[in-house]
Amino acid sequence: MENLIEKKLNEAGYRMLGDNESIEQFILNILNTRNARYLKAIPFLFYKFQPDTYKINLLSKNKNLDKLFDAILSITTKLSFELGLKGNLPENTGTSIKMLDKIILSAGLNYNEFKDEFELQLRNYNNHSPFINKQKIYAERDLQMNLSQLFTKKEKQIIRRLLEEKPISKTDYEYYSRKTKKKLNSIIGLQDFAKSLYAKTPKYDEELYHLKKILEAWIEKDLKIKEILIINFSLWDHDKIFITYKKKDDRYLEDQLSNTTIKMSKIKDSEILNLLNRYKKHNFG
Repeated sequence: MENLIEKKLNEAGYRMLGDNESIEQFILNILNTRNARYLKAIPFLFYKFQPDTYKINLLSKNKNLDKLFDAILSITTKLSFELGLKGNLPENTGTSIKMLDKIILSAGLNYNEFKDEFELQLRNYNNHSPFINKQKIYAERDLQMNLSQLFTKKEKQIIRRLLEEKPISKTDYEYYSRKTKKKLNSIIGLQDFAKSLYAKTPKYDEELYHLKKILEAWIEKDLKIKEILIINFSLWDHDKIFITYKKKDDRYLEDQLSNTTIKMSKIKDSEILNLLNRYKKHNFG
């Protein structure tokens, strides 16, 4: 069933429905998956097809899906109120926004995610070019994903209002000035650096970092120094190893480093000795 639903939802503008399938039954099929990815399509289906909510409600009760349907109906009702889509979505018959939010939350659904998906599909539906529309949808989704990597939900909401040239509250303005604007400024300043760094391939020497790990364990055990991180080491005088380290304890600052010199003859672990012969010195800082 899920494969069929996904195939239908992937078509532009959510074109679907077989010859013998009603929109109400199709929505019930989506509800039955309980998959948030598909559930997000339902508000747009309401917008495009204006299904019989009473009929869906009766069908959902027979399958114990009525609470889930109530939550999604609450989402569409809230969308109708916020986006001014009267006549296209179910309208509020007196339930407060606070109560709608409570119903949505009780079903474990995220209103903002449903709203983002609905607005994407609405733009898709209102655009007559499928190719251009798909490009815009993909670009918007990529934008939202990238924004989520850098900004909090609150910051994303403020950014959206700025992009849409809508006014924001004094609290949001202060939040934007204090945090978001600084992040944006850093992003602008780091563009060239990020491009050059992204082009580089990280190098990882597994044996070198294995040496670091077992050498730290040896020091902790044999020298009775608890929880250390080696910053650098180097062999000198043919029979000594000089080590700079710091404690893992968070109370120690970055610049509070310690040093120790160990005679190679004191190390009996053959694996450590063999690796030290390969790696004479290294700085992990």
